[in-house]
Amino acid sequence: MSTSREDRTARWLRPCRPPSNRSAARLVFLPPAGGTVRTLDALATRLPADIGVYAVQYPGRQDRYGEPFPQRIEEMVAPIVQALTAFIGEPLIVFGHSMGAYVAYETALALERRFGSVVHLLVVSGAVAPHRKGIGATHTLPDARLAAEVRRVNPDFADLLAQPDLVDLLLPMIRADYRLFEQYRKSEPVAVRAPLLVVSGRADPEIDGADLGEWAACADAGADVRLLPGGHFYLTEDAGPVAELMAERLSALGHRRRAG
Repeated sequence: MSTSREDRTARWLRPCRPPSNRSAARLVFLPPAGGTVRTLDALATRLPADIGVYAVQYPGRQDRYGEPFPQRIEEMVAPIVQALTAFIGEPLIVFGHSMGAYVAYETALALERRFGSVVHLLVVSGAVAPHRKGIGATHTLPDARLAAEVRRVNPDFADLLAQPDLVDLLLPMIRADYRLFEQYRKSEPVAVRAPLLVVSGRADPEIDGADLGEWAACADAGADVRLLPGGHFYLTEDAGPVAELMAERLSALGHRRRAG
């Protein structure tokens, strides 16, 4: 039996908190490597109540365990765009962190190619500009060294990767995500029409804050770069500052809609 469009959409897009009214903005979150829809929990609870909050669930984890891993970030874009078609015409914020920043960027480009200027704000977090990104090889490390690297970058995984049964479950998914992240790169920047907000933890050891301005080449109107307290996973360390920043931008978005 063929899978319905609704089933395919539900596989990819998960509601974290429905909006309080039909005309409210929708914020769609693209998780980092190894992330799930739960990565957004701390931020979602702090956003204004009238914002509908959703997260994309990538294949190969939680209830999508057993589905094949994508080979390239671009492979995920078409089903994500399809899942977001219900939001076309409503205020839409696409927010991606780390690997998810590149998924968000490619998704925004694809949405604009298909529907025009439908993304009201693109937020890329914890990532350098795609045309300045190097190609990595962490995904090729032996299991023990890969697990150690994941624990170094994301302490939230430390307890999980200390359990042998969970290592066998999690490490193939993490390795597949790292491969997606590390092999992705754009030779030249392609500009989105949407306003672009670039966010990073001020103490992120993976990113030189001075390089974040390179994202300006990826948007027609340049980039608004903000540094917040915390490291690479500032989102889960303390969601307060980024929630305040998003509330500020969402409020401005509401004023622009009324003015228009």
